[in-house]
Amino acid sequence: MAGAMIAPAIAMIKIAFPEASNFEINLLTSLHAGLVVPFSFVSGYLTKRYAKKSILMVSLVMYLVGGIGGFLSPSIEFMLITRVILGIAIGLMIPLSITLISDYYDGEERTKTLGLQSAATNLGGIIAIVVSGILALLSWRYSFLAYGIAFLALFMVFFFLPKKAPQAQGNGNEEEASSFDGRVFLLAIYMILTFVVFFGIPSNMALFLSELDITNTVVNGIIIAICSVGGFFGGMSVAFFRRVLKTFFVPLQVVYMAIGFSMIAFLNQYIVFLGLGVLILGFGYGSTVPVIFDSATKITSGTGRSMATAVLVSSIYLGQFISPLSLGEISRWFGDGSVYFSYVVMALALVFVAILLLAERMLHFTGVKKWLARSSSNHALIEVKKANVELQERVDMLSQQVEDIQTQQMQDNREQLDILKKLDRYNSGNNQPYNSNN
Repeated sequence: MAGAMIAPAIAMIKIAFPEASNFEINLLTSLHAGLVVPFSFVSGYLTKRYAKKSILMVSLVMYLVGGIGGFLSPSIEFMLITRVILGIAIGLMIPLSITLISDYYDGEERTKTLGLQSAATNLGGIIAIVVSGILALLSWRYSFLAYGIAFLALFMVFFFLPKKAPQAQGNGNEEEASSFDGRVFLLAIYMILTFVVFFGIPSNMALFLSELDITNTVVNGIIIAICSVGGFFGGMSVAFFRRVLKTFFVPLQVVYMAIGFSMIAFLNQYIVFLGLGVLILGFGYGSTVPVIFDSATKITSGTGRSMATAVLVSSIYLGQFISPLSLGEISRWFGDGSVYFSYVVMALALVFVAILLLAERMLHFTGVKKWLARSSSNHALIEVKKANVELQERVDMLSQQVEDIQTQQMQDNREQLDILKKLDRYNSGNNQPYNSNN
């Protein structure tokens, strides 16, 4: 939401800098995203050499400079430079916000805290945009002062966050302190798909509403805010639902998003159902993201955990980038190119995936999956027994052949021995000394 914070003032900034191109104006809300991905990995690298508290404080100072700096902008070029600084700061901060939670919390408490972090992100985004919009009524410059909320975070980090060396976070084992699991990349794919689904709302909702002949910008803002409200409640309740639902948790998150998108696609003639669908979709998204981060922190440790977080953060922005492109292409390939059709396809795809996941869980839960596994095992056992019988028959046949050969060899040996005895007697008779009396 850091880029969208000044969205209410964009039109006034365009008026203040008439020489700026539309491309430069659009960069004000998107330029930072291009820097978040590489500097997320830089953040993971820096944690190998510096305390996380130090990195976080430096990045917060940069965030304040890059955010509030727009207030002093004499030109559009200066403003874009401040957005670059802002993007670097966000890239350094986001992985730390996850890894610090994993450093100080374990088990269900970690899941709960990650959920609270997700909830705070959604709620903070709503508050920041509202505050920025109010300040923009005074002047477009004042909208940049909304970034000043980072002073509170800087104060809390300085006084309350312990300064712990990176190597102290492990168990004293250097190899364990930098462990990284390849399954993180599977989680990254899951994260990308989650944001391809979720980001279809903020990126395309205005166009979708215009297709429904709803052009009121206030309604558009309320719908997007409702999605963030759903994300807030999803993050707040993630620990509870994960504990209660156990292995059904992930399939039901997909079910939530499937229900939400289905209501948006098929019940959009009623604005109440449209808002409710967005709320449910946001709830599914808000409870999914912290679980993905939590899963990554459980299979990694130390500085490897920082790198895993950087991979997932990159996946978030990659998913945001892919979302409008993929939904647009799907609509053009299979439909009329409208946002409505892309929402319909997304709803049907989510319903299909939800049914598959629930079916798999039900098979496992009811024991059918185990029965199928046992049936397969029994069949395999029968085949093994048949193979053993055939093998034993071949062994017996070979044993009989060996026995016949040995018998034949013994008989041949006896015959050869008889011949040798006869030759020996013959030779003994011919070699007797000559007797003169004869």
